[in-house]
Amino acid sequence: MAFTALFKGLRVVDFTQVLSGPFATMLLADAGADVVKIEKPQTGDPTRQWGPPFDGASLYFAAFNRGKRSVSWDLHNPKDRDRMKTLLGSADVLVENFRPGRMAQWGLDADTLLAAHPRLIYCSVKGYREDGHNANRPAVEVLLEAESGLMGITGSESGNDPVRLGVAAIDMMTGAFAVAQIASMLYRREKTGKGGAITVSLEETADLMMTHPWLLYLKAGAIYPRSGSAHASIAPYEAFHTQDRPIILGAIDDTAFERLADTLGVPDWVDREEWRTNEDRVLHRSALKAAIEAKLSLHPAAYWQALFVSRGLPVALVNSVDQAAEAWRNSPIPKLSAYHRLLGQLTWPTSPWLSDGGAVLPPPELGEHTQQFPAMWQPTIEGSNNR
Repeated sequence: MAFTALFKGLRVVDFTQVLSGPFATMLLADAGADVVKIEKPQTGDPTRQWGPPFDGASLYFAAFNRGKRSVSWDLHNPKDRDRMKTLLGSADVLVENFRPGRMAQWGLDADTLLAAHPRLIYCSVKGYREDGHNANRPAVEVLLEAESGLMGITGSESGNDPVRLGVAAIDMMTGAFAVAQIASMLYRREKTGKGGAITVSLEETADLMMTHPWLLYLKAGAIYPRSGSAHASIAPYEAFHTQDRPIILGAIDDTAFERLADTLGVPDWVDREEWRTNEDRVLHRSALKAAIEAKLSLHPAAYWQALFVSRGLPVALVNSVDQAAEAWRNSPIPKLSAYHRLLGQLTWPTSPWLSDGGAVLPPPELGEHTQQFPAMWQPTIEGSNNR
């Protein structure tokens, strides 16, 4: 069920760029908030220059900035800063992800703004946690993948080169955490009448993602292995080759393994000493994988997928990006859509607040709403947020 327009009427000033912050504010827009993205004149969000394609409009920017309006103001210009400070009297939420200290240089830090607008919710998205020794360092996703050990457990077992995640999961999870924090603060504001400052960081998200590998090492002295598609704690649970293409197949407990063995026509596997329990199967993973692949090689992946699904076993074809995107595009599941002047028709997967799909505002062109924004956001009471 979609909670359409849950945040309708909520005014959000978006000082963020690249991914973690823009992802958060896009989700707020999906939930009905009026999100205004403040961008540097001439260049705007750096991702406007990212490609491919490099022909004037960025699909990367479009991926994470639907549903917003763009205002091009130069925060180095005192006149633009003063206009921004005045209009913040009408804002409910401010989200920023500048380097530490930058907002204070402009007089837009949390202490200054909350003194003037006590109902404002001020959300900072940072690279490193505020109370850590790296608090003042700039950070991007790949640094936290490297420092947290996540990069050390990503990639094939035999690979020597560090491997980054295929998508920026730390950035996106941090953005989602920011939305959760903002929602919590809005609830508190309803109870107390006061806003406040909150901070989320990529470092804390990465640490949280590494909960199990760190606990495994700290309590058991075991190093979580780099193991490709396999799971360090379960077998079988990885990619297997079939007659034509790989599939992902898993059995998370002894009952599921018994069902898997029976489906493959070898029910006696459960009686073999080396595969009787999950612990046994993990210790003898290589031999088990070879035996399973010998059976799977007799038929194509589609055959096995249908058979395993019928037996209630987790299974999936390993798709390339184009295969997955085409399957999604041709499926009847809901989608979000908008027409962009330069990019044409765009479609996105739904989000939790727009799960029924439908039309959304297209990603804005740089400064597209600069002229109309001040009139639309004049404070209801000059200088304070009493909305």
